[in-house]
Amino acid sequence: MKKYLAIAMVVAVLAAIGLSSYAEDATTVTGEPVDIACYLGGKSGEGHIACATACAEKGNPLGISVKGADGKETLYLAMGAGGKAAKDLLSAHMGKQVKVTGVVGEKGGLKVLTIANVEAAK
Repeated sequence: MKKYLAIAMVVAVLAAIGLSSYAEDATTVTGEPVDIACYLGGKSGEGHIACATACAEKGNPLGISVKGADGKETLYLAMGAGGKAAKDLLSAHMGKQVKVTGVVGEKGGLKVLTIANVEAAK
């Protein structure tokens, strides 16, 4: 019994360390969920909600378009954290502004945002 209690304590400590590390690496951005193919073709925003939602539901690659204070746009490839699909997190928010929290990475010049939480922007 003591062995199982010791293992449980070690697992709890490692989980706490992992979560605190995630919290330190987490980034929050506000932007628009987009279907990447449509976005690259110049289609986004409220007038494109139905198409973007349909594309998201089909499993097309999704992104988050973020406009900086300088007006420059950054596109992040959206990935779901914890085994969730990006479409399950974003399809209900297509064409609208959202606040997204996740971990940002980059591979070969491509910015990737692994999303843990999505909520409507205020």
